[in-house]
Amino acid sequence: MAAFDFRPRANTELLDASVEFIRSHFAALASVVAVMQIPTLTLTLLYPPNASDPFARFREEPVLAVLNILVMLWLAATTSVAFVYVVDDLIHGRHASLSSALSKAFRRSPAALVMLVSTYLVLMMWAMLLFLPFIWAFARYFATIPSFAIEGLGPFGAIRRSKELAKKNNGRAIALALVPLVVFSFIVLIVQQGLLGSGAGMRVAQIVSSFLSIALYPFIFVPAIFLYYDLRTRREGLDLDFGTLPTAAA
Repeated sequence: MAAFDFRPRANTELLDASVEFIRSHFAALASVVAVMQIPTLTLTLLYPPNASDPFARFREEPVLAVLNILVMLWLAATTSVAFVYVVDDLIHGRHASLSSALSKAFRRSPAALVMLVSTYLVLMMWAMLLFLPFIWAFARYFATIPSFAIEGLGPFGAIRRSKELAKKNNGRAIALALVPLVVFSFIVLIVQQGLLGSGAGMRVAQIVSSFLSIALYPFIFVPAIFLYYDLRTRREGLDLDFGTLPTAAA
């Protein structure tokens, strides 16, 4: 039996349900991000970006620069997949184990990295065509990570599944997946610039940004996961028993 009444809902209802869900399970959700922020922050502090010359490291240490980016992307992919596993367990009324979620995410992390890099490359190509095409492309790929984790699909199968679910729902994907991400990015930018403007060092700004990520990540990602389930319910039958939906692969 599912612990959450998931029926087709309007965007505002989904957003309200997301916030209530986060409030009820904030510790479990934030713990995933907190654990994965440790290696991410360590790498950032060891190899801080050069704000005045972002490509300096690529010229001086190209191999190290590329490896650093790949590791950061791998950590981001693993965090996202583990987060979805935890949300999926909580929604279905199962005990959410951080160690179990991370273990499953690590096992699938190579494929998750391929999925994330592929998605980013496509989004970057669309971004070259100006802002509106990028927004449209982002909406098409909003459900890639939930599809990968919950349905056990491969990298490209998850991308195709996301495009299938997002078809004719780009506006909803923008509202529930892109807008929270934009708000988060704006908050982090304002805080970072405020700290740097007040004389704080780059490392202090990065540490504060990490704490902001831990606190705000659930509010960025949970609405998109809820929309993923909402679209599945609508497409696979309004009377679909939520407990029968395919769950996270073991």
